[in-house]
Amino acid sequence: MKWLKQTLATGMSSLLLLRLKNSPPEDAIEPTMEVWFKTITFKKVWEQEQDQWRFEHAFMKLAQTCEWFPAPAQLLANLPARKEPKALPEPEITQEQRQKMALRVQKLKKQLGVHNVRTNQKTINSKNSYRQKSVKTG
Repeated sequence: MKWLKQTLATGMSSLLLLRLKNSPPEDAIEPTMEVWFKTITFKKVWEQEQDQWRFEHAFMKLAQTCEWFPAPAQLLANLPARKEPKALPEPEITQEQRQKMALRVQKLKKQLGVHNVRTNQKTINSKNSYRQKSVKTG
């Protein structure tokens, strides 16, 4: 959490340099930062890769908008949402895997005693584009 303490120190320094109303006096800056750190980390887990930029952004937003020295709740309220991870690509299914899955389905239907049931089955052509195919099973 060293990164978070450093990010808080940098952001807090920026706010202090602005001389906002109700800023802590010089002898209370360090205890104020400790209280902020405890408040921000209470029952929370922060990850540098996902969250450092968010804290930096929130401090900049506070510096732009605050006339009074903010509380930790205002910092948390100004955190942007985490970036969504990129989705994994759809898995490639080979013709052999398709045949094995079809055999498993047939075996399961036989075990369950399922006969003459119409289903909509998605089939995939050689270019991996989907098309609907109505299949009579049995």
